Amino acid sequence: MTYPRLLAATATALLTLACAPSSSVTAPTPAGPTTPAATFRVTSSAGSDGGALPMEFTCDGAGVSPPLQWEGAPSSTREFAVLMTTLPGDGTTKWNWVLYGIPSTVSSLARGAVGVGTQGYGSDGPSPGYQPPCSQGPGAKAYTFTVVAPSAPPALPAGSITGAVLTTAIAPVTAASSALTMSYTRPLSSLQEMP
Repeated sequence: MTYPRLLAATATALLTLACAPSSSVTAPTPAGPTTPAATFRVTSSAGSDGGALPMEFTCDGAGVSPPLQWEGAPSSTREFAVLMTTLPGDGTTKWNWVLYGIPSTVSSLARGAVGVGTQGYGSDGPSPGYQPPCSQGPGAKAYTFTVVAPSAPPALPAGSITGAVLTTAIAPVTAASSALTMSYTRPLSSLQEMP
């Protein structure tokens, strides 16, 4: 091919590319959830984050679980789990509530909710279910409610599912989580009645 013909062919190719419809070149669609994990948020009508946990949700009251609501979960969420923890001060974590297998269509738990998800085992006693705060010492204790949104069911071992077991199993598949912390101070009269 002669030099003039080479220039003409190159010019024709560039002109064809420039005139091509913009829709013929598409950007790759990002994978993953369409709802950012940063928008996932848990709240409670019983109190605000950093506020006080009402007595009715402790051993000094009715001892029922508090209401929780959440919103903004990633679209990849397959189910939910709820963990309630406190730090006694000895370097350990105490589990007051272990609840998992909550359907992804659920976005709230009522006061004293039962029959939703599967109850795991807390740190006190042999029975599964909500274990109300019942501190053995004076002063305010902080209790954290964490709602976890996994993108796949956690691979749980056979046997009793404790807070530690669930936390380990759910970590690799967690798409988002949100926490709410409330504190409770037991009345001095309650502590004086302890054996």
